[in-house]
Amino acid sequence: MSESSIQYKFPLIFGAATFGKKGTTFSQFHTLEEAQAVADLFASRGGSAFDTSDGYANGTSQEYLAKTDLKGLPVDTKIAPTFPGAHAPEALRKAVQAAANALAPHKIRILYLHFPDRSVPYEDTLREIDALHKEGYFEQFGLSNFYSWEVAEIYTISKLKGWVLPTVYQGRYNVMERNTEDELFPCLRRFGIAFYAYSPLAGGLLTGKWNKPEDLDNVNLVAGTRYDTTTTDNPIYKIFHDKYRQVVPSFAALTQALDAAKIPPAEAALRWIQHHSALKPGDVVIIGASKMAQIENSLKCSALGPLPENIIQLLDQASQSFKQYVTQYARVTHYDGRK
Repeated sequence: MSESSIQYKFPLIFGAATFGKKGTTFSQFHTLEEAQAVADLFASRGGSAFDTSDGYANGTSQEYLAKTDLKGLPVDTKIAPTFPGAHAPEALRKAVQAAANALAPHKIRILYLHFPDRSVPYEDTLREIDALHKEGYFEQFGLSNFYSWEVAEIYTISKLKGWVLPTVYQGRYNVMERNTEDELFPCLRRFGIAFYAYSPLAGGLLTGKWNKPEDLDNVNLVAGTRYDTTTTDNPIYKIFHDKYRQVVPSFAALTQALDAAKIPPAEAALRWIQHHSALKPGDVVIIGASKMAQIENSLKCSALGPLPENIIQLLDQASQSFKQYVTQYARVTHYDGRK
């Protein structure tokens, strides 16, 4: 099989949060040459699109993508409400226009609301989203990190008003974090909304590189990752660190069992989401990486076949032990206006 003919059960998108200037949030590929090498590899191996946000790498992720030859693949981006009122009509319009300018000459395929701005009535936000869509700023409207009842509210408002409907939801989903299956997935299926799964490796924990909680406190082990709280005051790093620190033992036990079966944990996670998860036709998997070797491995593993039955059972059991730590799939901000 040639590289260009590689097929994945669920298409792959590359999450470009790691593109951007050195010293910015999540950035790992700091030069345009590095970004181009990633784009060349991803496109040659059957990748379908690139994903970013106006908040990734302090906005420089979009700028790097704009200067990169994406080999004809589309770009999706998200508008993050970093302050109360960010999704009010005037502020939202400015943010979308800024994103469009930052990504030019690439056009925006899917425009997401990155997470809820609950300080603004959804009807006001959606009216402006529809106007921006009619003006050609983007092709599809998406949601990310919203609760299921908010998805239903947003869809219903848009439907009744004759506005552009949300057709894609981007959410965290992996073999250990499956709480979206019980409530969110039925909602999305009801409204015909596709699910784009990010973090299939649980923020890197399913690579098996950290084996005990103390590992996430070790500067030498987490340097440059989203768990390194020593080099930035960005609160998202502390959120990742505190959330996952308590669950490392569960991941470590799973890693040991997979080692005995001679299946690397990252391979197991990527084969699981492709072949044994609750994804349906039309859904997509978003992969990310901080090194070229990680991209190579994710592409290779995503093209492999189903797992043995005993490994599927092992993963199902592990996910049950993790449930107590998974409290929500939506984003809660300190300035929420609705409860």
